[in-house]
Amino acid sequence: MTSTPVSKVDASGKTITTYLTKVLVMGDTGVGKTSLVIRSVEGRFPDPETLKSTIGASFAVKKVQRDNKIYSLQLWDFAGQERFRAFMKSLFRGATAGIFVFDLTDPVTLDDLASFWIPSVEETLDTKFSPENPLSKNFILVGNKSDLVEDRAISIEEASAFAEKYGFQYIEVSSKTGENVDSIFEILTSNL
Repeated sequence: MTSTPVSKVDASGKTITTYLTKVLVMGDTGVGKTSLVIRSVEGRFPDPETLKSTIGASFAVKKVQRDNKIYSLQLWDFAGQERFRAFMKSLFRGATAGIFVFDLTDPVTLDDLASFWIPSVEETLDTKFSPENPLSKNFILVGNKSDLVEDRAISIEEASAFAEKYGFQYIEVSSKTGENVDSIFEILTSNL
């Protein structure tokens, strides 16, 4: 479920295959999508005082090597504001993987995944996420802001049940501390 692979022989004579994959990063404004992308690609947490909300969509590339395969993940970070939603759906085309992000301290952000983000991707990709759908394994549910333990409003059981309904794997991360951020991409590339 990735693009056509490109193979090259490296200096040691080993064949390295590169897979280009479009990965959608979706969720409401303020859940930490952009911080997650910056943490994963640049290895840093952006200064919240200078971080601006994404307008429309932004784009980054994360390369992950597994054995003799390189996954060049095109991360499409979509704005969470409602005014951009109609325009964004057309950009979902061609995606073969995705990250649905919600804020562990805000239950509305999980509800909005079910009411807008997931149905929009299903409609655009002409699929229905479920445990039986092989495409579902290429999408991950991410609970962000796990470092805010005292403000947590969504239990691990509730989030896990939500993910299971759609056939997604579930992981909790902190873009701020970096906890489990790399695990998202390990899961994605092992499933691809």
